[in-house]
Amino acid sequence: MTSTTGSTQNFPDGIDPLPTLQLKRHINYFSRCLRKLPGAYTALDTNRLTLVHFAVQSLDLLGALDNSGGNEVINRDAIIEWVYSLYTSGNDETGVGAGFKGGTFLGAPHLATGNMCSDCGTSANDETNQHKWKTQGAEYDCGHVAMTYTALCTLAALGDNLERFQGKAVIKGLKQLQNSDGSFQSTYSGSERDMRFLYCACAISYMLNDWSSINVDQAVNYVLKCRSYDGAIGLMPGQEGHGGSTFCGIASLFLMGQLQSTFDADPSWRLALLRWCVSRQVSKKDYDGGSGGVQGRPNKAEDTCYSYWIGGTLQLLGEADSTASRAKECESFLDEKLLTSYVLRSQTPMGGFSKVIGAGPDVLHSFYSVAWLSLVSNSNEDAWSEMRLREMDCALGMCKNRTRIFKEMCMYKPNG
Repeated sequence: MTSTTGSTQNFPDGIDPLPTLQLKRHINYFSRCLRKLPGAYTALDTNRLTLVHFAVQSLDLLGALDNSGGNEVINRDAIIEWVYSLYTSGNDETGVGAGFKGGTFLGAPHLATGNMCSDCGTSANDETNQHKWKTQGAEYDCGHVAMTYTALCTLAALGDNLERFQGKAVIKGLKQLQNSDGSFQSTYSGSERDMRFLYCACAISYMLNDWSSINVDQAVNYVLKCRSYDGAIGLMPGQEGHGGSTFCGIASLFLMGQLQSTFDADPSWRLALLRWCVSRQVSKKDYDGGSGGVQGRPNKAEDTCYSYWIGGTLQLLGEADSTASRAKECESFLDEKLLTSYVLRSQTPMGGFSKVIGAGPDVLHSFYSVAWLSLVSNSNEDAWSEMRLREMDCALGMCKNRTRIFKEMCMYKPNG
């Protein structure tokens, strides 16, 4: 199990040594979130699968799902069955709508509002006819690309063999979500479209090792069109650069195998992006109250989740560089000691991490705080030997050792 001892490294004047990582408190916090959430989370019912993803991945990074001690902190089987219950097959022939929903807010799969096919009016019970949707109202019972991504990550983290995962159908459904400008919308029934969903589509394709449903050239062009004047990436063309969308864009290029070639074609962008990322760390000399955390945009306060978004972007920039010295250079651009101190000082007495020091915890910021601690504790084994978390696959947002299942699984069986 991971040690809870704090580091004793030397820090600059005015900065205290690293606080202790309260491992047991965090394990209890994330386990508790999987059993019951505060009432304020009711508004996120449509994204419940994402909340499960945050909690499960955090427990995995903290080493709580290793079974080394023989004690289960969560009911894996129950969570796995719940995740599979959110799958909807959409149109069996075209794959339109196939994927996972974010929760049970739409009821059971293909919940009928009538017994007539919404496409042609033929009885839905007539098995001799082919219909676009099985029952009226089912056109709204479609998967969501972000929920399909989190479902894959969650199932893998829980040790599922993915034999029930309908890979072919999901890939078919993915193809229906890409727009002519290269972006992806979240659902087939119509929704917002931006960099987040392009990233989810790339992550799914990478995990399933099937890029047949993505027009890679259009996807790359969309990322380039979302670049801001300062080198960062916005959610959509013309929008301000942002830490989250910058990570999604860079991770998408990385997963598509296009990151280094894109920088080779425009070396100035890499330099501008590096400068922008490094400038997001807020030190005490930047403005009153700054303490080494990372902001998501210029002139904003520090926020623990951007430790991962910005730190992860820098790591991917380094991993994509074939020159080992430059790869290491990217990882050292941030003051990791100060940033890690800020994140650890955001721990709360009840477990979990807050957005800013002194606030209450929430599942999102707790997960991304743990994600950063995983990145930094594995970047230099000697420097962070007293605070080692499981190693994270930065581009996919999950434990690296769990990604083996995607290579081992027989995804493309005749039955999909």
